[in-house]
Amino acid sequence: MKNFKLLTLGAMFCFVLFACGKKDAKLANTWQVTGIDTETDIPDSLRNAMIANSKMVFTEDGNYTTSGGIGADQGTYTVDENVKNLSTVSTAGKSSEVYTISKLDKDNLILINKGNTVTCIAVK
Repeated sequence: MKNFKLLTLGAMFCFVLFACGKKDAKLANTWQVTGIDTETDIPDSLRNAMIANSKMVFTEDGNYTTSGGIGADQGTYTVDENVKNLSTVSTAGKSSEVYTISKLDKDNLILINKGNTVTCIAVK
């Protein structure tokens, strides 16, 4: 249960990542989570449950929402000038996170935070 909470929290933070800086048009999109790699080993069944129907939506006005197995959240995001870091702030004020943007193009998004990696594809 502790690992599940840790993974859920890590995944939510990854989704919330986009909150402090210049927006990139490629980030403003709906992203389907396709993979979650964690520092801690977790059962495939748990990983699959976290990925199931998980989406992140980043809008051009700097807002985000997450839904699905990764948990529901919403808030604001910014991206640094070099589009290397995404910062997020939950509207509930309970969390703020900074994520490394490992990959961002029109079809793919990979975020890294605290040893956890979230891989997404753009929803067409």
